[in-house]
Amino acid sequence: MPPRLQEQQPATGAQNPARRVDEMPDDAVDVEKRNIVSLVIHQILFRTAWIFKTESVIIPAFLDSISDAGWVRGMLPPLNRFGQSVAPLLLSDRLSRASMKSRWLARSTFFMSLPFFSIGLMLCLFGAKSPPWFVLFFLVSYGIFFCIHGVNQASFNTIQGKLIRPNRRGRLVTIVGYIGAPIAVLTAWLLLRPWTQAVPPKFAYIFLFTGSMFFIASLTVRRLIESPDPVESRQSINIKKRFAEAWRSVNVDPHLRRLCLLSSLLVCSQMLFPHYQRIGRNMDGYSGQLLMVWVVAQNLAAAVFSWISGRLADQRGTRSALRWLTFLAMFTPLLALLLQKFATAEWYWLTFAWLGVVPVTYRMQLNYALELTERSRHPIYVSTVVLCMAGPIVLSPVIGEFVARVGYVVPFCSIAAIVGGSWLLSLSMVEPRHADFVPASIDIAK
Repeated sequence: MPPRLQEQQPATGAQNPARRVDEMPDDAVDVEKRNIVSLVIHQILFRTAWIFKTESVIIPAFLDSISDAGWVRGMLPPLNRFGQSVAPLLLSDRLSRASMKSRWLARSTFFMSLPFFSIGLMLCLFGAKSPPWFVLFFLVSYGIFFCIHGVNQASFNTIQGKLIRPNRRGRLVTIVGYIGAPIAVLTAWLLLRPWTQAVPPKFAYIFLFTGSMFFIASLTVRRLIESPDPVESRQSINIKKRFAEAWRSVNVDPHLRRLCLLSSLLVCSQMLFPHYQRIGRNMDGYSGQLLMVWVVAQNLAAAVFSWISGRLADQRGTRSALRWLTFLAMFTPLLALLLQKFATAEWYWLTFAWLGVVPVTYRMQLNYALELTERSRHPIYVSTVVLCMAGPIVLSPVIGEFVARVGYVVPFCSIAAIVGGSWLLSLSMVEPRHADFVPASIDIAK
């Protein structure tokens, strides 16, 4: 019989993770299973909240109801991406030094509920007509929400890196998609359908429910079993040092550099998110209930993509899943254009079904980043990848005005070509699980 592999703790990130479960102590296996279940419950509630604020449907539809300006709609992706980029980078050192990472996940999930509670309560007070300044208030709240979400995302991935072995993280994605999507869709059918069919739509109820789900999700993190890391001294936030550390990480590690370039190209697809629903709403046969249909189609498809890519990542490596997802993502804008020209609004749900591949691709990028380095560097690697997505997104307001002036064909085809470039780049990426893979050894923290 072949010799048994060297014992490895679940927290390691850059070593070869292809170990059999029975080579871990039974108590460690049980703890890992419980933590997977706890994270699954958290993500199911999280996904249920997210379906009620889908970035490609609900949020832009709400913004269209309070403002017709194309550049305002184009502000959604930059606020989304910059919030998720800068905040986790600034706090990455504190997250890596924190003794209990699960506390960061619990607190950030709780704080994500507050912007939606405040927006929902204001809509209840205003009634059918909101004041002009409410557009600015919504955009500021939206930006704050994504700052907190960026920290939440970094916390979740850090917890994964600490508690779940690399060849079990795909299983977590698969289970969340397999169980979470039907629950989220059923909830949307029971609640979101009547709220979107109302004239005008009951956005106040939608946002209050979203905040409630984030709040409940924050309570589930207490079930995690986490051994405290050694207590390290808390340092003040040094903005210059954080950006310098991110730059040094990219400069030192060619594999991280290639992943960051792929992420920068792929994130361009997000600039089109606010415009997909506008195409469908201007097509023949549109009715208000289709908003709910589009939300359901996108989330069910995301569950299918999560299930396939999660199994692919566990069996063949995260790189294989990332290649497959980026290849599919480049066809979304083209499908929207084809349906606009040759179909009616009743068939436009196919666009949102295909759009479900994009958020799964983002999650797979971060899982890939975890495998490029050791656990102590997970926060800075994740935040660096997310930061690199912020650069191209500044053009989103310009794209919004461009779409308003010249139509959809040129910008949509251009973005499809750029996303195709990210797929070509994925073909040259390494597989971190190969035995000969060696992570960057230079101390990037210096």
